[in-house]
Amino acid sequence: MTAWHVDDETLRRYVERTDSVAEGASVEQHLLTCAQCRTRVNSAATAFGLAAVWERTRDAVEIPLPSPFERLLRAVGLPAHEARLVAVASAFRGVWLVGVTAVLAFAALAAMIGHARGLWLFLALAPLMPCLVVAFSYDRRWDPALAPEMVTPYPALRLVLLRTIAVLALALPALLLFGLVVPDAAPFAWLLPAVGFVAVVLAASTWVSPLNAATVVSAGWFAAVWVMGARSATPAAMLQTRTQVAFLVLASASFGIFLVRGRHLRQLRPWR
Repeated sequence: MTAWHVDDETLRRYVERTDSVAEGASVEQHLLTCAQCRTRVNSAATAFGLAAVWERTRDAVEIPLPSPFERLLRAVGLPAHEARLVAVASAFRGVWLVGVTAVLAFAALAAMIGHARGLWLFLALAPLMPCLVVAFSYDRRWDPALAPEMVTPYPALRLVLLRTIAVLALALPALLLFGLVVPDAAPFAWLLPAVGFVAVVLAASTWVSPLNAATVVSAGWFAAVWVMGARSATPAAMLQTRTQVAFLVLASASFGIFLVRGRHLRQLRPWR
């Protein structure tokens, strides 16, 4: 029996088949004449095999499979880690999306059946849906996953923008779709108010929580709709050209404020 034995590191590489061809051949030649090392190989193979099985099992249990929305984000070119940061937001879970769709569908149905009153209802609700979902997508009180993300070196501004773009990519097509069935209204007429309210929430969230900002925006819009309705104005009066231009200016100014003050997003912990 030879006095030389395979050291532990070489044995590990041999069992895991990560050694070179020359090193593996040398170990195999030694094992032919060394019963002690053959015993160690059998024990190591059992131990490493169980460890590998455990690692695969732990990965399957601890690492969740990508959701369909996360796979979609990867498919459009978003890196895997950014797709995960966006997709884990509470706002992208099925219950939220189903709820938003149901509200828009109800408002559109009311507009079809109830004519003027239904159209006022759709006007009151439709432009607010995107900004509310955006607010829920990065308000820490409603999204526990945001807390660890905001303390990492990942830029908070980029995270918020990615989630906002994802929300708009889901919400605006639904808004357009339901707007098609609303009588006496152009389907795109709701887009600028919706984008304007989203921009206002983004800008205001550098001072207050996103959900507080969305609540104030919603209250202000409901009040404006109620006042216009009380004056017997038509819903189309709130979406005429000069109003659309005002919403465009509002969106541009608010988004500019958000970009300038974006660094203050990290100073909002804990948000109140």
